[in-house]
Amino acid sequence: MNQTLEHRKLSIIESLAEVQDESIVRQIENLISPSVDFWDETPEKEQNLIKLGIEQLQDGHRMEYSAFLQNYFEAKRASKE
Repeated sequence: MNQTLEHRKLSIIESLAEVQDESIVRQIENLISPSVDFWDETPEKEQNLIKLGIEQLQDGHRMEYSAFLQNYFEAKRASKE
């Protein structure tokens, strides 16, 4: 049976009216509400750190991931000693 879009929407609304589970309602709200840009939710201090990191990358200050991990684990080992 091929339902029209309007009929399907009304059917969803009727089903939603009977839902008692708060988590389901929250999920539906998240689906239909405008999404929030993570940047607007990021504290200014963290925004500044991100901007600094971008500037450092643009200036050529880069590190291979494997080198980063090596430095990280070396520092972690040293702090335990």
